[in-house]
Parts: sequence; structure tokens; C-alpha cells
Amino acid sequence: MVSTTEMVDIEYEVNDATKQAVHTNGADKDFIIGGRDSGNIFIFALNDDLRRSIAAQVADKLGKELVIIKRGDGNPAILEMAEKDNQVVSLPRGAALSEKNRNQLQANGKVLYIMSDFMTLLNATDRSEDAREQISLMLNRFEPSFMNAAHHIVLSDQSDDEILQDTLEKVAI
Repeated sequence: MVSTTEMVDIEYEVNDATKQAVHTNGADKDFIIGGRDSGNIFIFALNDDLRRSIAAQVADKLGKELVIIKRGDGNPAILEMAEKDNQVVSLPRGAALSEKNRNQLQANGKVLYIMSDFMTLLNATDRSEDAREQISLMLNRFEPSFMNAAHHIVLSDQSDDEILQDTLEKVAI
């Protein structure tokens, strides 16, 4: 005998603006991806130019402040930016290496990783053996941290307009 299970959507009304979770059957369901509803969007990518370009376009489309944190700004600047609201922040690769940074970013906004595969990154270089080695090192060093930090992943093997559209759709989730 085959049984069918009917799926039913259940809507919850929560009258407390600070409440971010509803507890059902002992399970904690987080309804706001990105911790507090700050309006922040944090963007990581191995390709610096692509990251800055997408961050600028997203900030422009959503009417948010664009913040570009540079490698030399360090952890204090990253943690300070995480506490602010309504900004699109382009983050340097190293920002994801610290667990404290990853946790702060996740708790204070939506974290996106614009993921590029090896060939896409290689095609953006002179394709030399040195470039191949550097890309391999960067992928091995940074990608696991980006994956741990990200709420959403956007693939870069599409046109710039498609990357922007995919990013905006992920931000809306």
C-alpha cells in the first residue's frame, strides 16, 4: 500500500520585530538569512575586479552605500563595517580567513561568494605556469573560508549582467 503525504504551507505571524526564529517541534527555524535584518550585503570573490564591480552595481541598484575594504584595512575595519546598516561591502580575500570575521559578517547581513572556477580565473590572466600556480594556491587557501562564510553562492561563469541578476535574486531571498 502506497501512502501519500500532503504538504501544507504554514504561515506564521510574528508581532515582535526583533524575533528572528519560530520554534516548532523543538526545531529552530531561522527565517532571516543573514542574522539581524541590517540590510547589509557582504561580497567575497577571488577575482578582485569582479567583486568590486558587482558590489558597485548592487549598491547602485539597491540604493545602498558602497564600502570597499582593502587588504591593508585589517580586521578592525571589517568588524566596524559589520555593525553598520544598509551597505554593500566588497571584502578582501583574507577577511574570510578569521572565524570571528565570518561569524560577525553572517550575523550582520547576507554574505555572498562569487565563485569562479579554475579556468575562469586562468582565462583572466596571461595563462602562464606562474598564473596557474597562483590560482591553485588561492583556491586552496581562500575557497574553504568563503564557502564557510557564504549564505549564498553566485557562479561567475556567466555574463556580467547574469551575475548581477543572480546576485540580486540571492539578496532578495
